[in-house]
Amino acid sequence: MLTLHHIGTLVDNIDDSLKIYQPLFGKNKILDKMFIASQGVFVCFIEVAPQVYLELIEPADEHSTVSHMKKKGITYYHLAYQVDNFEETVRLLSEINFKHITTFHSEAFNNTRCSFFMSPEMHLIEILEK
Repeated sequence: MLTLHHIGTLVDNIDDSLKIYQPLFGKNKILDKMFIASQGVFVCFIEVAPQVYLELIEPADEHSTVSHMKKKGITYYHLAYQVDNFEETVRLLSEINFKHITTFHSEAFNNTRCSFFMSPEMHLIEILEK
């Protein structure tokens, strides 16, 4: 039902982080950095396994949706999964006590529907419509 797509991590500066990851995974595994206006962040995806990515997330400014987390030293952000049936997955997660946070169309994935949920153990996950 859930297929791992990416692990979201917060960084101070994507360009500095790429200096660490490029020698490990190669330049051809690094996608272009992009600005996500709806969340006030820059993101860059690195393919770390076949069709599994590390998402580097850099707050664009202190008003970004994640800047408060980064200021507290939090760097792990979320796990993201692609799902075949978006509505069914939303329903199931709600039934098993995942708290729905938001649904949106992501600029990072060609305006695909995405939702964030908090697990009962306080782990943030994102689901992406295939």
